[in-house]
Amino acid sequence: MPLPRRSLLLTPLVTPALAQTIRPLRLLVGFPPGASLDLLARLLAEPMATRLGRPVVVENRAGGGGRVAAEALARAPGDGEVLMAAPIVVPVFFPFLYARLPFDAATDIAPVAMLTGFSFALAVRRDHPARDLAGFIAWARPRGEAATYGSLSAGTPSHFLGLLFNRATGTALRHVPYRGGAPLTTALLAGEVDAGFPTTAGIAGQLQDGSLRALAVSGATRSPLAPEVPSFSELGPNLAEMGRAGLWYGLFAPGRTPDTAVQAQAAAALGALAEPGLAERLRALDLPPQPQDPAAFAATIAADRNSWGPLIRASGFQLED
Repeated sequence: MPLPRRSLLLTPLVTPALAQTIRPLRLLVGFPPGASLDLLARLLAEPMATRLGRPVVVENRAGGGGRVAAEALARAPGDGEVLMAAPIVVPVFFPFLYARLPFDAATDIAPVAMLTGFSFALAVRRDHPARDLAGFIAWARPRGEAATYGSLSAGTPSHFLGLLFNRATGTALRHVPYRGGAPLTTALLAGEVDAGFPTTAGIAGQLQDGSLRALAVSGATRSPLAPEVPSFSELGPNLAEMGRAGLWYGLFAPGRTPDTAVQAQAAAALGALAEPGLAERLRALDLPPQPQDPAAFAATIAADRNSWGPLIRASGFQLED
């Protein structure tokens, strides 16, 4: 059954009777129910509620790749009543993707905690002649823009991973954007594109049944969903940038939220991530915990802007306001 649009997760410390008198903490998610980030938020909500002593409501505000939720968060008063779970795209990519935003990603949303990482795979259909990354590069180079790669959508990390790949390998794969992970997977299976950059979690079933083959995965380590597939960082110095391409989900508050509230929310989130049962479930989903407190998370965001910003600017790509 599909997950409900909103769910109120109560713990033994927050009884239904007590919940009538305690205002819930709203946790905004900028993607529909069932998405990886939505699942992460729902897994996190209950242990956070335990630590905060109040209900946590997961509220889906899907649209614009997280922009709808980010705008709602930026408009919210800094009263400690609302948080947002968001991917790297919101604070790092948005400032470069939009000529104008109705909020300042550096000041109107405040980093609370980094939560987990996630990874992408360079994937091909099982009948593709390339059996490994070196074979794929040799196959793609002479084809130039006749060779294609699909992404989750224009402006997403999978789009720009393709640009990084072209720059690192001397290929000229032509970008074909889709509207999410499911359409991209369908296109790969149908042979509409030669390759794609889906999330490893999104193609776990296809990797297991062999209908898709991963040639390499982003990040510095291998994916537990495909431990036999090397990471880009293992495959030579030219691909080091692909290996350093960190991708994460994090927790944010309105920029006006007092530091005492931010620190309390961060402690609740990081404490939840440290629970062995939750950490194990997240690793099984290829969402390994990557806990960072507000200060460390802010530093990571700044470093990622310095890393991704020049690539996005150089591409000349922008999304419409």
